[in-house]
Amino acid sequence: MGLLTENTEKAFSLYRERDMKVLSFYAFGTSCKVKFPYPESFDYQLLSKEVVSWVSEFEARYSRYLPNSWISQVNQSAGKNSVKLSQKDIHLLRIASFTFFQSKQTIDPSCLPLTKLWQQAKATNQVPHESQIRKARDLVNWMEVKYTDDEIYLPIAEMGLDFGGFGKEFAVDQVALILKDQDCANFLIDFGGDIYTAGKAGTDTLWNIGIEMLGGGENPVHIIHLENKALASSGNYRKFFKLNGNRYGHTIDHRTGYPTIYSELSASVISSSCLKSGIISTACLVIGKEGGFRMINSEWDTEGCIQSLESSLVSNKFYKYLSYENIN
Repeated sequence: MGLLTENTEKAFSLYRERDMKVLSFYAFGTSCKVKFPYPESFDYQLLSKEVVSWVSEFEARYSRYLPNSWISQVNQSAGKNSVKLSQKDIHLLRIASFTFFQSKQTIDPSCLPLTKLWQQAKATNQVPHESQIRKARDLVNWMEVKYTDDEIYLPIAEMGLDFGGFGKEFAVDQVALILKDQDCANFLIDFGGDIYTAGKAGTDTLWNIGIEMLGGGENPVHIIHLENKALASSGNYRKFFKLNGNRYGHTIDHRTGYPTIYSELSASVISSSCLKSGIISTACLVIGKEGGFRMINSEWDTEGCIQSLESSLVSNKFYKYLSYENIN
């Protein structure tokens, strides 16, 4: 997770963009925006403060990059002692368990040892020794994390939690709930490409969202229209790094201890929650195109497309959301 700017006086901007009122701020290491059809009778300044305040508090507690955060305290106590839980912590730990099982155990919230190892590898431009990879991999096991209604304990020294695999998508859904509680019926949340849409963009207009063509480019491969749906996309074609002449994807497969093999692969998933869409799209990168496509088709109320150099796979009802398709 990234950090919200510490200067609270400049924590966000609020401006008009064509027929939209736009809240913009930086969090989770990326640009975050919330768009509202304009004009509506809302106190946009007050709404913006509430959204940014929630995100700021969320990161302050669950960002592993902050040494005084709750999650850092848990990680520093691994193998030593337990740490007290709040009700919000318990809820997020249950979300972590949901992520683990929904992803077919391909996303492990206790992945910090491997994440840190490969971050160091990128920084030093040196592939870790096999014994280092094996040691870090053996520390990753969500099923070993112990927690009750009162406390959490990581039983092995050097274990560590990292909620980066689902935290941003969870935050999108929570911000959507905040806005709905304030009787906002029409809005679009976009946290670095993790999206939730509510209502309409205009009187007779749904929210139109482009899905990037594999390998980038100016023109989207699809433009889809959404209403009360979420979209999340994952891909290794843009986020990768090189070590010793080899290219590695940014997603780490904790089962092997290595990053996923760099590949021209991307997955975009539509569902009722950004969390679920994000989990499935990320899992597709780990288990591959065919397995990922089976996962998409096995889920209720979930559609998606997987792009690769060889071909694209599109679920049966994906086309009902389609406004435009680039077939060139």
